[in-house]
Amino acid sequence: MVIDVACCLWFKVTSFLTYQKCLAKAVSKWRPCRVTTTTQQFLLKEYLASYPPELFVLFGNAHDSYRYTLQEHAMNVRTLADMFDIYLSPKTKLIWTSKPAEYVAKKPDILKGRIYENGTMDIKQWLTAANKIHFRELRERFVNNGRPLMFLDLYGMSEPVLGDWNIDGVHMQPAWYKHIISQIVQIVCTV
Repeated sequence: MVIDVACCLWFKVTSFLTYQKCLAKAVSKWRPCRVTTTTQQFLLKEYLASYPPELFVLFGNAHDSYRYTLQEHAMNVRTLADMFDIYLSPKTKLIWTSKPAEYVAKKPDILKGRIYENGTMDIKQWLTAANKIHFRELRERFVNNGRPLMFLDLYGMSEPVLGDWNIDGVHMQPAWYKHIISQIVQIVCTV
């Protein structure tokens, strides 16, 4: 299995541009852009409809911590999971990952003391709570779904090696990401 980065980048750019053109037409002609209203709906319902993927990997990220409360995060996870159930083929293998840990000591000074969830949590507490919500919202799908599913715990895989592998407080060394992809390939190839 070879992962083509250029293809992934092309996919992101062309998907975004196609969606933007569709939205521009909708605004200029006062008509809806088919029936999709979000980027996720466009990608799942329209872009991938002709060529449904055999494998879909969704990586959790910490950028949500800056944008959403935990309640909003739970709603977003539920909504996206529902979209997968509706728009992806039942044969598509789906891998969800948790959000990886962050290393506050390496963050820029402006971000080191940042408080989340209306001033009640630091980043470690927020990520831990968000990952629990993530799994809680998906648990039923793992138990009662015919779709091949897997939940990969990136927080648990990243926290012990933050001091050695973390670059800037959030991102890891490229070798760590290669290890994660290797893990995914080994799991998928044995299923």
